[in-house]
Amino acid sequence: TFRFMQALLWRRVSFASRTICSIPNRASTTLRAPALLNMAARPSSARKRERPWSSAAGAGDTTTVLDASSFAMMVDTYTLLDEMRERVIKRSRDVQKLAKQSIYSSLRADNDKAGKQIEQAMSAATELLPIINDAAKHTGGMPFLRMGSYSNALEELAEGMILAHFIKHGKVASPKELNELFAINANKDKVAAVELTSEEYLGGLLDFTGELQRYSIARATDRDVEAVALCRDACDQIFGQMLNFDLRNGGLRKKFDSLKYTLKKMEATMYELSLSGSAAGLATAAHAKEGGGGGEEADGNE
Repeated sequence: TFRFMQALLWRRVSFASRTICSIPNRASTTLRAPALLNMAARPSSARKRERPWSSAAGAGDTTTVLDASSFAMMVDTYTLLDEMRERVIKRSRDVQKLAKQSIYSSLRADNDKAGKQIEQAMSAATELLPIINDAAKHTGGMPFLRMGSYSNALEELAEGMILAHFIKHGKVASPKELNELFAINANKDKVAAVELTSEEYLGGLLDFTGELQRYSIARATDRDVEAVALCRDACDQIFGQMLNFDLRNGGLRKKFDSLKYTLKKMEATMYELSLSGSAAGLATAAHAKEGGGGGEEADGNE
């Protein structure tokens, strides 16, 4: 009897719960009903939102909201700048190639050939300057074509010019001296001269220290201690001046970090030369002493 009453009670509870869940939400239905009635009462034309720019002519007509002529002008400008960019990139390769060749010639003591290659590179760089300035007129004065290939080529050219000047005069050329060389080259054709920016000069200067290390090794093989010491002093002074800059992470920072190792290699080369010089000096002194002793004995025998 107890189990029967328990089962009966469970069935009643289950039936009551299903009944309660099936009752609709009268509150939400009551709230939605007026809105549904109003929407049904409104005609379909009134339901569409009115657009102030819509044409009154008909559904098939469209209204022009863009100035097509301005877009045509922008397309022409974009095409022109793209053509200028291709010309600058292609010609900048020639500048960079000539600059590398001048460095090769300078390291092999062919100074005349290096000078001619530098002049050709300067002429090619000057040739591109009007294109870069003309492109800046279309970009609000921003010389975006100078960034990238052209600026990298000028850095390489500055490196070659500094190396040739150092080998010839024993001094590091300043930005003013390099710009004067550009001006002399431009005056031949009576055109505007290239002026190196500070970043282009510093990039070429730091690259120059790597080539200077190769030059010092060549001088060391000939036991030219004075030339090696001059190269070491140049790198040391450049390193000291670069410490004044607060360089951020970038190309100049990486080049400056490599300068530390270049200077260390030059100091090691100087140390090895001093050891070899000391050994050679001791050998010469010993040989002189032996020769002097033999002469005295000969005089005694006589």
